[in-house]
Amino acid sequence: MKQIFSMLMILSVLFITACSEQEHETAVRHDLGTAHVAAHPQRVAVLNPGFNDILHDLGIKPVAAADNRTERNDGSPSVGPPSHPDLKKITSLKPDLIIADSSLHKGIYRQLTKIAPTIALKNEAADYQDAVDAALTIEKAVGKDGIIEKQLSAQEEKLNDIKRKLDAEGGTILLIDAANDSISVKDDQFFTSRLLTLAGFTYAVQTDSGGKSDSIKMTSGQLLHTDPDYIVLLDGEKELEKNHLWKQLTAVKNGHVYRADRAVWTERRSIDGADAILHDLQKKMLAKKAQN
Repeated sequence: MKQIFSMLMILSVLFITACSEQEHETAVRHDLGTAHVAAHPQRVAVLNPGFNDILHDLGIKPVAAADNRTERNDGSPSVGPPSHPDLKKITSLKPDLIIADSSLHKGIYRQLTKIAPTIALKNEAADYQDAVDAALTIEKAVGKDGIIEKQLSAQEEKLNDIKRKLDAEGGTILLIDAANDSISVKDDQFFTSRLLTLAGFTYAVQTDSGGKSDSIKMTSGQLLHTDPDYIVLLDGEKELEKNHLWKQLTAVKNGHVYRADRAVWTERRSIDGADAILHDLQKKMLAKKAQN
């Protein structure tokens, strides 16, 4: 009888322990499945720099990050480039959560899950909504609450303010990158393109790419046929100005051509990155409209 009682006690303790462990885990759904993450992970490895803004906003310094530099500005060691992270180095740093890119790291996802619970999200191919979804997922995974929501609320107010002041409803806009006599434009699935539509613009190039963003090569004739009301020029101002068709564009005639920093407008696919673009938009477009 005593043996049976002792066995029941042991089973009871094991059951309570198992339940306790489950209570301290969070099931996080992501692009490649569901990860069971320990509550409030302390050692987070991030494999795409695009997620760094989110971690910073959540008050987390990564234990390591994939980067093309050997050491990042925040002092955390690099585990190699995002395209080919060093799995041995990641293992040696003993992360309790890995944040991977669902397009870049799909092929090594199973290997990553053997190192630590791994969530895979869009950044390399992310549009604005993808970036928002990733931020909310990461917030849940690290056990934070309400921080991202406050950011999104503030950003929505900013978007509405810009939309009202610019009054660009229906006006078409195009992101152009030109170099070496070649004209390349971002399509409507690109992160910044989608953000601009939220600010009230209509993006000038509509594609049916199934959600995958890509750059589109254009001839000067095709650009004139597209003839956007607004142009954001990432590079190639001198090359375009040499083209005899440039001055025939509506945006050029109306003084609606704006020069933008490529890094600010194309590389940070995050809520903070969107804020930086909107700040630039306010500074350039609203200021120019006020002058007119």
